[in-house]
Amino acid sequence: MRTTKKASHKKRWAIIGVLIVIILAVGGGYYWNMGHSVAKRIPGNTYRYQSTANDKSLYLTFSKNDNKVVVNQNKTIALDAAQSQSAFDKEYTTQSKTINWSYKAEGGTLTLAQLKANKVSQWQYNKILATSNKFTARSFTYQIAQAGQGQVKGKAVFEKVN
Repeated sequence: MRTTKKASHKKRWAIIGVLIVIILAVGGGYYWNMGHSVAKRIPGNTYRYQSTANDKSLYLTFSKNDNKVVVNQNKTIALDAAQSQSAFDKEYTTQSKTINWSYKAEGGTLTLAQLKANKVSQWQYNKILATSNKFTARSFTYQIAQAGQGQVKGKAVFEKVN
């Protein structure tokens, strides 16, 4: 009788162990996907970026077809750019009279570049976790033309608005 209890006890722990392994594998896969999907999620969408000081908002509309970005403080203009490729091209042409914005996204990193008066500024958002509604970077580095460079350890959140 004792051996039956022992066998039953071992079987129960084996089942619990298998369940834990399955939960960890599914959770780990989901986390890995969140950490490597920003490049798939942003094209054609508009995101609201709140500054780390929470005093300014910018709206970024990412092109569906290339590496261009419409950046504006006006939500309506940014959302209009997301309606179609021709609407995006129109807004980008208007914006590019003074500033050209571009982006590169891969893995868990997003780099935004601004070309203004032949001077480049860049912001690189690192360790991004992306969901269908937002993406969050744990830190970012910046290099601003004729103003210096640095690193911000605070998180940066981009919320999808379209």
